[in-house]
Amino acid sequence: IMYNPIDMSTLKANPKFRWFVERENFFSQEECDDLKKVIDTQSTRQNGYYKDTRDDEEHQSACVINIKKTDDSKLLDKFWMVLKLSNIRYWNYDIQGIYRNRVQAHRYDVGDHYLPHADFHWMDDHSTTKLTCIIFLNDDYEGGEFKFFDNHIIKPKTGKLVIHPAVAGHEVMPVTKGARYSCVAWGVGDTFV
Repeated sequence: IMYNPIDMSTLKANPKFRWFVERENFFSQEECDDLKKVIDTQSTRQNGYYKDTRDDEEHQSACVINIKKTDDSKLLDKFWMVLKLSNIRYWNYDIQGIYRNRVQAHRYDVGDHYLPHADFHWMDDHSTTKLTCIIFLNDDYEGGEFKFFDNHIIKPKTGKLVIHPAVAGHEVMPVTKGARYSCVAWGVGDTFV
Protein backbone atom coordinates (compact mmCIF):
# COMPACT_ATOMS: atom_id res chain seq x y z
CA ILE A 1 0.00 0.00 0.00
CA MET A 2 1.44 3.33 -1.07
CA TYR A 3 0.90 6.55 0.83
CA ASN A 4 -1.03 9.25 -1.01
CA PRO A 5 -0.56 12.84 0.17
CA ILE A 6 -3.69 14.48 1.58
CA ASP A 7 -5.05 18.00 1.36
CA MET A 8 -5.30 19.16 4.98
CA SER A 9 -7.86 21.80 4.03
CA THR A 10 -10.38 19.04 3.22
CA LEU A 11 -10.30 17.54 6.73
CA LYS A 12 -13.00 18.38 9.27
CA ALA A 13 -11.30 20.36 12.04
CA ASN A 14 -12.77 21.42 15.36
CA PRO A 15 -11.87 25.05 16.13
CA LYS A 16 -13.89 24.87 19.39
CA PHE A 17 -11.80 22.01 20.86
CA ARG A 18 -10.56 22.57 24.43
CA TRP A 19 -8.33 20.40 26.62
CA PHE A 20 -10.60 21.24 29.52
CA VAL A 21 -13.49 23.49 30.48
CA GLU A 22 -14.41 24.74 33.95
CA ARG A 23 -17.59 26.06 35.53
CA GLU A 24 -17.80 27.33 39.08
CA ASN A 25 -20.81 26.69 41.32
CA PHE A 26 -22.06 23.71 39.32
CA PHE A 27 -22.97 22.07 42.64
CA SER A 28 -24.29 24.14 45.53
CA GLN A 29 -22.63 24.03 48.95
CA GLU A 30 -25.58 21.96 50.18
CA GLU A 31 -25.20 19.41 47.35
CA CYS A 32 -21.47 19.13 48.10
CA ASP A 33 -22.07 18.69 51.83
CA ASP A 34 -24.72 16.02 51.21
CA LEU A 35 -22.38 14.04 48.95
CA LYS A 36 -19.54 14.33 51.45
CA LYS A 37 -21.80 12.79 54.13
CA VAL A 38 -22.65 9.90 51.79
CA ILE A 39 -18.94 9.34 51.08
CA ASP A 40 -18.06 9.45 54.79
CA THR A 41 -20.74 6.92 55.73
CA GLN A 42 -20.89 4.62 52.69
CA SER A 43 -17.54 4.61 50.85
CA THR A 44 -15.14 1.69 50.80
CA ARG A 45 -11.36 1.96 50.93
CA GLN A 46 -9.65 0.77 47.75
CA ASN A 47 -6.13 0.35 46.47
CA GLY A 48 -6.34 0.36 42.72
CA TYR A 49 -3.90 -1.22 40.34
CA TYR A 50 -3.54 -1.32 36.61
CA LYS A 51 -4.58 -4.64 35.07
CA ASP A 52 -1.72 -7.13 34.83
CA THR A 53 0.44 -5.09 37.25
CA ARG A 54 -0.61 -6.72 40.55
CA ASP A 55 2.90 -8.09 41.04
CA ASP A 56 4.64 -4.92 39.86
CA GLU A 57 5.58 -2.92 42.99
CA GLU A 58 5.61 0.41 41.15
CA HIS A 59 1.97 0.01 40.09
CA GLN A 60 0.52 -1.89 43.05
CA SER A 61 -1.24 1.24 44.24
CA ALA A 62 -2.13 3.26 41.15
CA CYS A 63 -4.62 4.90 43.44
CA VAL A 64 -5.45 4.83 47.12
CA ILE A 65 -8.90 6.23 47.68
CA ASN A 66 -12.30 5.89 49.36
CA ILE A 67 -15.01 5.25 46.74
CA LYS A 68 -18.81 5.32 46.78
CA LYS A 69 -20.47 4.28 43.52
CA THR A 70 -24.01 5.52 43.04
CA ASP A 71 -26.75 5.34 40.43
CA ASP A 72 -28.75 8.19 41.99
CA SER A 73 -30.98 9.47 39.17
CA LYS A 74 -30.68 13.16 40.16
CA LEU A 75 -26.88 12.97 39.99
CA LEU A 76 -26.94 11.04 36.72
CA ASP A 77 -29.35 13.58 35.19
CA LYS A 78 -27.19 16.52 36.25
CA PHE A 79 -23.98 14.94 34.96
CA TRP A 80 -25.62 13.82 31.71
CA MET A 81 -27.00 17.30 31.02
CA VAL A 82 -23.61 18.99 31.41
CA LEU A 83 -21.78 16.25 29.51
CA LYS A 84 -24.21 16.51 26.57
CA LEU A 85 -24.18 20.32 26.43
CA SER A 86 -20.39 20.60 26.79
CA ASN A 87 -19.86 17.90 24.19
CA ILE A 88 -22.08 19.73 21.69
CA ARG A 89 -20.18 22.97 22.26
CA TYR A 90 -16.57 21.75 22.38
CA TRP A 91 -15.97 18.20 21.20
CA ASN A 92 -18.81 16.65 19.15
CA TYR A 93 -17.87 13.13 20.26
CA ASP A 94 -20.31 10.26 19.92
CA ILE A 95 -21.40 9.91 23.55
CA GLN A 96 -24.34 7.69 24.38
CA GLY A 97 -24.42 7.60 28.16
CA ILE A 98 -22.50 7.59 31.44
CA TYR A 99 -19.93 4.89 32.16
CA ARG A 100 -21.63 1.89 33.78
CA ASN A 101 -24.66 4.13 34.50
CA ARG A 102 -23.14 5.45 37.70
CA VAL A 103 -21.26 8.28 39.36
CA GLN A 104 -18.26 7.75 41.62
CA ALA A 105 -17.78 9.87 44.72
CA HIS A 106 -14.28 9.95 46.22
CA ARG A 107 -12.50 10.93 49.42
CA TYR A 108 -8.71 11.18 49.35
CA ASP A 109 -7.23 11.10 52.87
CA VAL A 110 -3.69 12.22 53.79
CA GLY A 111 -1.26 10.33 51.54
CA ASP A 112 -3.96 9.22 49.07
CA HIS A 113 -3.26 9.87 45.39
CA TYR A 114 -3.90 8.74 41.83
CA LEU A 115 -0.87 8.07 39.62
CA PRO A 116 -0.61 9.65 36.13
CA HIS A 117 -3.09 8.08 33.74
CA ALA A 118 -5.69 8.77 31.06
CA ASP A 119 -9.29 7.59 31.41
CA PHE A 120 -9.37 6.31 27.82
CA HIS A 121 -7.19 3.22 27.78
CA TRP A 122 -6.94 -0.45 26.89
CA MET A 123 -8.27 -2.07 30.07
CA ASP A 124 -11.71 -3.64 30.13
CA ASP A 125 -14.27 -1.30 28.52
CA HIS A 126 -12.37 1.97 29.07
CA SER A 127 -11.80 2.37 25.33
CA THR A 128 -15.40 3.63 25.21
CA THR A 129 -14.62 6.53 27.57
CA LYS A 130 -14.73 9.89 25.75
CA LEU A 131 -15.15 12.64 28.38
CA THR A 132 -14.25 12.92 32.06
CA CYS A 133 -16.38 15.11 34.33
CA ILE A 134 -15.13 16.03 37.82
CA ILE A 135 -16.80 18.05 40.57
CA PHE A 136 -14.74 19.35 43.49
CA LEU A 137 -16.83 18.92 46.66
CA ASN A 138 -14.46 20.91 48.88
CA ASP A 139 -11.33 23.05 48.80
CA ASP A 140 -10.26 23.04 52.47
CA TYR A 141 -7.33 20.62 52.10
CA GLU A 142 -3.68 20.77 51.10
CA GLY A 143 -1.95 18.80 48.37
CA GLY A 144 -4.26 16.65 46.23
CA GLU A 145 -3.68 18.86 43.18
CA PHE A 146 -5.43 17.82 39.97
CA LYS A 147 -2.63 18.08 37.44
CA PHE A 148 -2.61 17.51 33.69
CA PHE A 149 0.45 15.99 31.98
CA ASP A 150 1.53 19.45 30.80
CA ASN A 151 1.79 20.43 34.52
CA HIS A 152 -1.31 22.65 34.38
CA ILE A 153 -2.98 22.47 37.79
CA ILE A 154 -6.72 22.97 38.23
CA LYS A 155 -7.39 25.06 41.33
CA PRO A 156 -10.09 23.44 43.47
CA LYS A 157 -13.17 25.34 44.48
CA THR A 158 -16.19 23.85 46.19
CA GLY A 159 -18.84 23.01 43.57
CA LYS A 160 -16.49 23.57 40.61
CA LEU A 161 -16.94 21.42 37.50
CA VAL A 162 -14.11 20.38 35.17
CA ILE A 163 -14.66 18.40 31.96
CA HIS A 164 -11.86 17.15 29.75
CA PRO A 165 -11.36 14.61 26.96
CA ALA A 166 -10.67 11.18 28.47
CA VAL A 167 -7.42 10.99 26.47
CA ALA A 168 -5.97 13.93 28.45
CA GLY A 169 -3.36 12.58 30.86
CA HIS A 170 -3.78 13.66 34.47
CA GLU A 171 -3.08 12.72 38.08
CA VAL A 172 -4.07 13.57 41.65
CA MET A 173 -1.08 14.44 43.78
CA PRO A 174 -0.91 13.07 47.35
CA VAL A 175 -3.09 14.87 49.90
CA THR A 176 -0.90 16.38 52.63
CA LYS A 177 -3.52 17.83 55.00
CA GLY A 178 -7.26 17.32 55.42
CA ALA A 179 -9.43 15.30 53.03
CA ARG A 180 -10.12 15.93 49.33
CA TYR A 181 -13.66 15.12 48.14
CA SER A 182 -14.72 14.85 44.51
CA CYS A 183 -17.37 13.30 42.30
CA VAL A 184 -16.62 11.84 38.85
CA ALA A 185 -18.55 10.56 35.83
CA TRP A 186 -17.43 9.59 32.34
CA GLY A 187 -19.26 10.14 29.06
CA VAL A 188 -19.03 7.01 26.91
CA GLY A 189 -19.75 5.89 23.36
CA ASP A 190 -18.37 3.63 20.66
CA THR A 191 -14.57 3.63 20.71
CA PHE A 192 -12.67 6.22 18.64
CA VAL A 193 -10.91 3.57 16.61
